[in-house]
Amino acid sequence: MQITIRGHHLTITPAIEKNIKEKFSQMTKHLDQVNSMQIKLAKDHQIDKRSHKGSANHIAEAIIRLPGVELFAQATADDMYTSIKKLTEKLKRQLAKHRKMQCSYQHELVVLS
Repeated sequence: MQITIRGHHLTITPAIEKNIKEKFSQMTKHLDQVNSMQIKLAKDHQIDKRSHKGSANHIAEAIIRLPGVELFAQATADDMYTSIKKLTEKLKRQLAKHRKMQCSYQHELVVLS
């Protein structure tokens, strides 16, 4: 599995990279079909009246490519580690739903055969 991590207006520190690889390897441990993963981390530097502590200006996006399917999720928070955690939770739900649909489809094929 190939994991690509990009930063936009942000440098990727080794701690952030380690955190991402650890969380995503746990998430896809039981799923062998993952072809590639692209993760984009960004920080919004827009300065206005609303740009203060508590504004969700750290953005984490991910695309997971499976055979025939692309899963996409995006999460924002005022801390990069929090946005990565929210992102992994969203992707876990999508992967669970995908696995459930895939298992039910295979079960229908066996019953119909």
